[in-house]
Amino acid sequence: MSQIPGLSPLGNATDDQPVEVPRFLAALRRAWWLIALIVIPFTGVVLVLSLVLPKTYDATARLVVQSEAGALSGSDNDSETRRLATIQTLLTSRDVLTQAAEELPRETPDTLEDKVSASVDAVASIVDLTASDNDADGAAAIANTVADTFADERRGDERRRFAEARREFQAALDRLGGSQDSAVEAAAIRQRLSELSVAELAASDELEVAEAARPPDAPSSPLPVQNTLFALFASTFIAILAVLGREALAPRLSGARELGRLTGLVPLVVLPTPRLRPRPRQAAEAYQTLAADVRLQHSDERRVILVTSAHREEERSTVAEGLARALSDGGVPTLLVAADLRQSRLHERLGVPQAPGLAEVLNALEHSGDDDTAEVIRASVHAPRPDSGGRLRVLPSGSPSRHPAALLSGDALGVLFDALARSRYRLVIIEGPPLMGEVDGQLLARVADAVLVVCRLDRLSPADATELGEVLARIDAPALGAVVIGGARASYSVGASPAARTRSGVT
Repeated sequence: MSQIPGLSPLGNATDDQPVEVPRFLAALRRAWWLIALIVIPFTGVVLVLSLVLPKTYDATARLVVQSEAGALSGSDNDSETRRLATIQTLLTSRDVLTQAAEELPRETPDTLEDKVSASVDAVASIVDLTASDNDADGAAAIANTVADTFADERRGDERRRFAEARREFQAALDRLGGSQDSAVEAAAIRQRLSELSVAELAASDELEVAEAARPPDAPSSPLPVQNTLFALFASTFIAILAVLGREALAPRLSGARELGRLTGLVPLVVLPTPRLRPRPRQAAEAYQTLAADVRLQHSDERRVILVTSAHREEERSTVAEGLARALSDGGVPTLLVAADLRQSRLHERLGVPQAPGLAEVLNALEHSGDDDTAEVIRASVHAPRPDSGGRLRVLPSGSPSRHPAALLSGDALGVLFDALARSRYRLVIIEGPPLMGEVDGQLLARVADAVLVVCRLDRLSPADATELGEVLARIDAPALGAVVIGGARASYSVGASPAARTRSGVT
């Protein structure tokens, strides 16, 4: 059976892109702070305004309109509709409001125009007059006064209309006199007069106030509960649209699995996005997991571990310190090196002086060779606070360098790493600069024995992750794994052991 090109057997276009629901759900989870930043102030403002704004009360008076019939008019649906519409319009006319304002204190025709409205019932011949006021009794008084004023004026107009018709019929009857030729016409006029009297009696009940307005028990506005709920749903909808729009314009990774697929890094530790308060137990578990991974993959040839990241401000300093402390607390003599020669803050976290440090060591090795390497390093190493039982030492970054790339690309860095490999420290944890951007991180990764990459999902796009994987492949850095921040939940795993890597053919 032939198939239309571009369509699957089920008739779906093969080039249709699936909706990336996991990515959008991850974006909503990461952007909880943005949603809260929109929802909470907006809802709070609406609630406060609903509580402080003046209350408005609505009261309704109901007028019933009887069908008009008799000597002066006929009745059909169209005429009845026009009649009700006319009454609705006249009910709030300027003349009616002017007369009603005379009986209402502190009211004028202008204020009543803003407070009074009329509507016609869709089924019955009823006109509702609704009045609004800041006082419940005042709203009822306005509605009843305007309704009574209009009803009285309407009755007066009807009486004047019937009186005028009666005068006209009587004048015509007087003109005929008592002649026999006009007896038939006179009888017809008398019949009309009799019908007019009956119609006048019926017209007295044509418009009545069927239900007087009563003071309402509760205000019609503002309504704090309803307004707050509406503001909550509306602001949440707007916040979700804002988050999804931002994700569409600047996508971020959906999770650790996508990061591993794009970079080739094994997620050793996955942590949720940090909230307002840190979680010490969760962090301790993460660092213990990393320390176990390092010990499993540790050998005499893999002693220098570079802790880096894709971009700056991705908690690599925190991870490097936590890993170094976990190793030293486990009895492993560890040296923590601050190798970010541009913007290091690790010395502040550990309470050690910034200089002398790595920059001074590299400068000294460039000029003195490797004969005095051990002494140069020893003079720049400090004990952190707290000391972790004497098994952790720190080599700070040193004075900021004007040419960090030149310093890290010289022979001194190799000399330093060779010396550290022969030192008493079983493991050297280097807090290095990021791999993307300046070249400093890539220079360090070339000479490190293993690389641990810290990645924040909310700051890493798929394109960035792909580029990170390409950088790792290009510099041929042995990857220990990744610390992923921003996952849906905390998870921990161990990487492949050296024996497993040898069996799989991975070096």
